[in-house]
Amino acid sequence: MLREIKTKKLLQENLSSLVFAFNNTRVFHPANVSKFVFLCGANQSKNIISERRKALLEFASKKLPHTQFFLAEKVFNTLKNEEHKGNVLEIENLISAFSDYIIIILESRSAFAELGAFANKVLCGKLIIINDLKFKNEESFINEGPIKFIEEHSGADRVIYYKMNDDGVYSLDAIGDIYNEIYEFLKDPIKRVNTPVNLDACNPALCFNKDSAMFLHDLIYISGPVQHKELIEILILLFGKQNFNKVKHLLAILSSFGSVERSSSGLYRSKINDTYYKYNFDINKIISSFRNYMLKYYPERIYAYS
Repeated sequence: MLREIKTKKLLQENLSSLVFAFNNTRVFHPANVSKFVFLCGANQSKNIISERRKALLEFASKKLPHTQFFLAEKVFNTLKNEEHKGNVLEIENLISAFSDYIIIILESRSAFAELGAFANKVLCGKLIIINDLKFKNEESFINEGPIKFIEEHSGADRVIYYKMNDDGVYSLDAIGDIYNEIYEFLKDPIKRVNTPVNLDACNPALCFNKDSAMFLHDLIYISGPVQHKELIEILILLFGKQNFNKVKHLLAILSSFGSVERSSSGLYRSKINDTYYKYNFDINKIISSFRNYMLKYYPERIYAYS
């Protein structure tokens, strides 16, 4: 596809116009940005998360419109579909760095391991811990170590207690008792000044963050349905030949909280049907050029999600 795009003058002109718009302050940050929340906890089985995590996700979907939750499991599954062979700990660290908050429900050995891994000066400001009330005053390594560290560096309110049932992974318990505290942490979107976007800050070869993720989504919205390898080719045309390996991680995160979806044939498209950034020029010209190109050379893609 790269060779074909290079031979299509209209596509080249429209990609150049996108770069021109960024360089001439015509692309702006949205006024409100959702908080990205990484939710850790137990699983009932390989592909089924705990009842507590299910309940918290359902609460967030109804009451916290300015949040986007994602699970490590969904990210790993997406990467597996892309035949990515990477270090799981490295991927989890990337996800953690990407998040605004990391909620850990202490309901399994793996959750305690994640608590130990994330309780450091770099990430402790993002942590919200949900623990069993019966352990609140217990003299233990967990209380005297990572939990004390979080309380000292981020505040005691970052550790939330309620009376957990022993079988709460498989049967819903009283996790609703702490919804109000979670709501207070996450209810407001992140306010951003309406400033122009720097194109280099959106380059996924240089930045693994919200800016690059939102721009990658917008490229999918503009050019999709599109394959991963085609996205890389478009990125090369925009930024030059660089290492875009982390695009797979960004696609996995975007897929995990529903901004994009991937068809069985590997095509990505936007699920929110709008751009994240605000484009103060006629972006429909660029979209139309890609739609016409796809319809001419890949007409079967209009049925990709039917």
